Amino acid sequence: MIERFLRALGGRATPPVALENDDELPASPPLECTEREIERWNAEWFEYLKREWPYQLAPYTEYPETPPLPDSPLAMLKLTFGFAWDLNLYCDKEALAGKRVMEMGCGCGNMGKLLGRYADSYLGTDYSTLALKVARLVSPPNCSYVHVADRAGLEPFFGTVDTVVGRFFWIHQNLKLGRWNLEFLERFLKPGGLLYADFFWPNPEVEQFVVLTPDHALSKTYPSAMFRYTREDVERLIEGHPLRIVREEMSPEMQRRYVVFERLP
Repeated sequence: MIERFLRALGGRATPPVALENDDELPASPPLECTEREIERWNAEWFEYLKREWPYQLAPYTEYPETPPLPDSPLAMLKLTFGFAWDLNLYCDKEALAGKRVMEMGCGCGNMGKLLGRYADSYLGTDYSTLALKVARLVSPPNCSYVHVADRAGLEPFFGTVDTVVGRFFWIHQNLKLGRWNLEFLERFLKPGGLLYADFFWPNPEVEQFVVLTPDHALSKTYPSAMFRYTREDVERLIEGHPLRIVREEMSPEMQRRYVVFERLP
């Protein structure tokens, strides 16, 4: 996504012009996603594969190392497996080891093929059917991949998940889409289960690309724009949902507001 490109440039870019009134990018709840949305995400993942195929297509067996999980969730961000990128995941080790883990926006299984060696089981969901096909080819046997609109395929996992994770995901969700995603994910989490979210919080020392408020619509021109969440925005996001905030941690380096939610009974 754009953020990966910006990170390669040191995080700096020229601010764009103001967005037009007719710039809204249509979106649907996960279980109701349209063929147009599937095609859009397939096209985006095809572009990623053209640039990153050595990493995206590498099977889990090419990652021979199983390093111990760090004690700190911030240290988990820097966990490396000797190949490709750092894990870039904010999560407590106790929420991964031996747990039933789920990822929203799993793409080609880059995290599943790594977390599978620690978790009891891993479920990945995504809008892209192309990415899910790749994920199934490169991941260990305890990983399952199901499309977000495949209700029949998803139902066996309802109420079974201990931990929901994501990376480079919540930074691109406005309030409307974020609430749809929460409604989707609540079906899977057990009572007491944890959801780890990575909200964007810009570092004032870094020139930004496109940063919108959570109330702004998704943008056709800048579909990878980031949404800046305050604590109050996070509270608005979960209002009416069976979730409570367990912990919040800021990372100026990663430009993140990391929030851990607990699923209420």
